[in-house]
Amino acid sequence: MGEQAENVTPADSAGRWLTRERDAGRDTADRAALTGLLADIRDRVLNAARLRPGHDVLDLGAGTGLLTHAAARAVAPAGSVTAVDQSAAALAEIRTHRERIRPVVGDACHLPIADATFDRVVARSVLIYLPDLRAALREVARVLRPEGLLSAFEPVNARRRHDANLDGITPDEIEAIDRLRSSSSPSAGPMMSFDVMPFTDAALHAGFITPAVDETTVTEQLSTHADVDAHLHRRPHPGASSPVDLITRHLGAGTTARYVTAWHRAFDHAADRGGITFTTPVVYVTASIGAPRYGNG
Repeated sequence: MGEQAENVTPADSAGRWLTRERDAGRDTADRAALTGLLADIRDRVLNAARLRPGHDVLDLGAGTGLLTHAAARAVAPAGSVTAVDQSAAALAEIRTHRERIRPVVGDACHLPIADATFDRVVARSVLIYLPDLRAALREVARVLRPEGLLSAFEPVNARRRHDANLDGITPDEIEAIDRLRSSSSPSAGPMMSFDVMPFTDAALHAGFITPAVDETTVTEQLSTHADVDAHLHRRPHPGASSPVDLITRHLGAGTTARYVTAWHRAFDHAADRGGITFTTPVVYVTASIGAPRYGNG
C-alpha cells in the first residue's frame, strides 16, 4: 500500500523515515561509514556556528538530535537548545535528555517562537525540503538576535551523479525515471531546486548579511550486491517511494526488472574499482544578522 492509501501525513512520513527507513538494508560497514560522515558534518556545522557557553541555539529540523546533543554540550552550563521538527516521533528520540534541550513540534516556515530568541540557528539537510526557502529564512532571521548566526549543511541533489553504466536501459527510460524521481513527493521539487544561488538570494531577501557558501563533495559507494539491492529498495527521503516501487508503479514490472538487472551488472563491471560511486556536491552555509542600528545614521 502506498503512502496516500495509508493516509500518512508529511510529519508521520518524516518521522517514520528518520527512525526506521533511512538505514533500511544498510550493513554494518555501511552504517559505520554513514555514522562517520554524519559526525563530520555535525562537527563542521557546529564549529562554523562558533557556539559559546551561554548561547541559546535553535536546531532547525532537528530530527532525532544529531546536532542537538553536541550543541547542548557546547553551550553548557547556562545555554539552551530548542529542537524544532515537524515530527513528534523524531523528537521523542531526544525528549528524555537534559533539561536544557527543549523539543518543539513546529513548521520551519511558521516557527512557534518569539522574535529575537536565539544567538545561533543550526541545521542539517533541512532547507532542501522546504517549499518556500525565502519564508523559512525570514523566520530564521526573525528568531535570531542581533549579530546572530545561521550555520547549515545542505546537499545539492540536482548535481548528484553516479558512475554506473546502466546497460540495457535506454536514455529515454533514464530520463523518464529521473523525471519521476523529481516529482515523486512534495519535497522532491524543492530538493532538486536547492543550489548556491537560490540560497544566497533567499538569505539576502530575508535580511541576512554576508551569506557565505563553502562547497565540497561527498562520495558514497555501493560496495556489494546487497548495497545495490538496498539502494534500489530504500526510500531516498521522507515521502518518496523507493526506485523499485516508483518504476513499477509508473513504468511497469518489466522495466523494473531490467533496471534492477542493469544495476547489478553495472556493479559487476565496477567491482574492480570498489563498486559504484555516487558523488554529491554539498554546501556548508553561514549567514549573519547585523548589529542593531541606533539614531539616524
